[in-house]
Amino acid sequence: MKNLQPAMLIIALMMSSTAISQNLESKVDRLYEAGAGEPGFSIAVFKGDEIVLEKQYGTANLDYGVPINSETAFDIGSIGKQFTAAAILLLEKDGKLSIDEPAYKYVDKLPRYKEGDPTIKQLLNQTSGIKEVDPYLNVVDLSWYDLLTQSRMMNIILHVNELNFKPGEYFQYTNANYILLAHIVEEVSGEPFADYLEGHIFSPLGMDHTVKKTTTYLTVKNRAMGYLEQDGEYYRTHQHSAIFNGDGQILTTPRDIFKWHQGIRNATIGTPDLWEKMHTKGTLNDGTTINFGLGVEFEVHNGYEAMGFDGMIIGGFVSKYLYFPELDIAFFTTQNTFEGDFRERFFKLVDLYVPKKQGSGDGDEKAAYEEVPLSKEELQKYEGNYVFFGNEQVDLKTNVLKVKGRKLVAFTTDGDEIATLKSIGNDQFLWDNNTLVSFALEADGNQFGYHDEENEAPWLFRQYQPYTHSESELKELEGSYFNQEFQNIKRLKLEEGVLVYYCGNGAWKYEASSISRDLLEIYPCPLEIVRSSENEVTGFKMMGILFEKM
Repeated sequence: MKNLQPAMLIIALMMSSTAISQNLESKVDRLYEAGAGEPGFSIAVFKGDEIVLEKQYGTANLDYGVPINSETAFDIGSIGKQFTAAAILLLEKDGKLSIDEPAYKYVDKLPRYKEGDPTIKQLLNQTSGIKEVDPYLNVVDLSWYDLLTQSRMMNIILHVNELNFKPGEYFQYTNANYILLAHIVEEVSGEPFADYLEGHIFSPLGMDHTVKKTTTYLTVKNRAMGYLEQDGEYYRTHQHSAIFNGDGQILTTPRDIFKWHQGIRNATIGTPDLWEKMHTKGTLNDGTTINFGLGVEFEVHNGYEAMGFDGMIIGGFVSKYLYFPELDIAFFTTQNTFEGDFRERFFKLVDLYVPKKQGSGDGDEKAAYEEVPLSKEELQKYEGNYVFFGNEQVDLKTNVLKVKGRKLVAFTTDGDEIATLKSIGNDQFLWDNNTLVSFALEADGNQFGYHDEENEAPWLFRQYQPYTHSESELKELEGSYFNQEFQNIKRLKLEEGVLVYYCGNGAWKYEASSISRDLLEIYPCPLEIVRSSENEVTGFKMMGILFEKM
C-alpha cells in the first residue's frame, strides 16, 4: 500500500490541476457567452511557446447561421498597423531605406510642409503632425461604403497642405501616417503592399489563414461578417469597400496571431535588434517619452508593463492584442460586433491570469493639481463663445464659457451645462476635474486647447462673436463652389429663409446655421466664408480645403 501513495498523490495533483483549469474556463465562458443567432468572439491566451487557452463563441455569419470556429478569419482593424511597421523595419534591415529619412523622399508630391518635413520614423510613432484622412471623406463627398482605394486615400492626404503641429512636437494617432507608410513599402520594395506582407511576413511565419484585403470581391475562406447591435437587433455593417493599405484591412485568426507573436519573441524573421527597436517607446522633440513605439502601443495593467494594439472598426469588428513581457503571457481577443466598451471585458480576462502586482497602482494615475482660486473678474477673462477648429471627429463643436458663482462653467449654445472648469494657474484649468484645458489670451480673440490625452496634440477651440444672418446676407452666400484638386462641387441655396448646403452632386443636403458672420455650422465641420478685399464672397473653406465660388 505504501508504494501506491506517490501515484495517488500524482493523480490527486492532476485532478486538482484539472479542476482549476475547468474553473478558469467556466469564468472565461461567462465573460464571452453569446446567445444563439448572435455575433461572437474568438479568443486565445499565449504563455511562453504555448497556446494555453483558445475558445470561440457565437456566430460568424448570421444570414447562414455559420458558427465561429478556430479557423474563422476576423478583420483585426488597426492591429494590422504592426505588420506595416514590421515591413518598413525589414526594408531598413535590408539597407533599402532609413527611418530617419524624410518621408517626402519616397512619396512623390507629399507637401513640403511649412511646419517641417516629417521623417519615416515620425510616421511610425505617430508624431508626424499629418492630419487624419478619415474626416475629409465627407468633405470630398465620399463615405465608408464608397470604394476606398489606396489612390483615393493618398489623393486626399497629398492635398492637405498643413500639419496639425511641428513634426515631433506632439503625439497624435492618425491612419494617414500608416497609409503613407504602405505607399513607401511599395515604392521601396517594388512590390504591391499585400504581396510584400505575404512574402516577407505571413508566409515565412506560416500564417496561412491571414490575408490583406485587396479587392471588394476577394474571397476569404471562413470570413466573419461584421455587425452592429441596435435595440436588440443585429445589422450587418461589414465594409467590403475599404481596400486601401497600411492602417488595417487584414483578416486573421488567433492561431495566426500566435505565430506572429512567436515570430517576434524568437526573431523568426528579422533580428532581435529589429524587434527591440519596434518595441521601444518614442520621444518628442523635448525628450518626453510617449506610450507608442513603431506600430506598438504601451500600457500598464495590474502593475505590469504591457505592449500591443487595439483594433476597432465601425464596420463591426473589435480586436485587442496585449503582451506582458515580464510574465511572458499574451492575450488576443477578436469579435464581429462593434462595441465601445470592449476593454472592460478584455481586462477581466487578463485579470484571471495576471494578478495585481503587490504595491502597484493601476497605471492610470493622473497628476494631482491644487486649485488656484480666481476672482470673478479674473475668471471673466475666459468667458466667451468657442468653436472647435480641426479635423478630429468630436462632439464638442461649440460651447459657451460663463462665470457661475466663483467657477468657470461650460454650457452648450442651448444653455445646457456641460462641465465645470477648475483653475490650476497659468491660464490652465481642469475640465470636470479630469482633462487639461490651456488658454491663450489673444488681442484678436481667445483660444483654448483641450488636452484629451497627455502628450497628444490638443483640440483647438477659438473664440467667436455670435451672429445671426439676415435673409439678404444668406442670399449673398448662395451659389456653387468648386474645389480644383478633388474636382468637387458644393452648393449653398436659400430655401424658405433657410440656407441649405448641398453636396454629393445634390444627393445630400444639410441646413446651415449661423455661428458668426463668416462661420456657418454644417455637417461635418464649420464652414469658413472667404471674402475678397472688397468684402465680396469668393469661396469657403472646410477643414482648410478651399472651394471657390463659381
